[in-house]
Amino acid sequence: MHQTPDDVWTPSRVKETLAEAISWARRHAGPVGPAPMRGSMPNFNPTLEDHLEEGWGIPEAAGDDEDWTKPIELPIDPKRADFLMASLTWVGIFLINDGHPVTGKMVSLWMAHSVSRNNRAFDAAIKREKVSRGHAYRLRDRGFSLIAQRLTAAGIPFERHER
Repeated sequence: MHQTPDDVWTPSRVKETLAEAISWARRHAGPVGPAPMRGSMPNFNPTLEDHLEEGWGIPEAAGDDEDWTKPIELPIDPKRADFLMASLTWVGIFLINDGHPVTGKMVSLWMAHSVSRNNRAFDAAIKREKVSRGHAYRLRDRGFSLIAQRLTAAGIPFERHER
């Protein structure tokens, strides 16, 4: 299959896709790990009699203070969600499993601290790792480049996604 320049992955496109995947996962994915005990307990929905018996007064209707000025975010289509979930594995597949664990660690640190926050969190994380700021950013950018090369070599086309 012949690829056009619009299909080719670049480091900035990888960065953009990983940032979108992390932001999407933070907004829509639930917590990972075992469910807490409250997850198996039934919901308690008190009746009017329960309110009066306990001295709580008349129940109020919820939702009166909702902010209607926030824009409504439409859910993404399932194909895009699958792609974003798969993109979260690129660091492990294309960097760590390919013999670039330090590069993979810097990209992972960037994913954990910079996306939808600020670069100061990433800078603090690399300081804790005792890596110079310049070297950490070079490793991160190298990771984006390696992922872009592997995606292009695998024939996975870049698909621009407009929200």
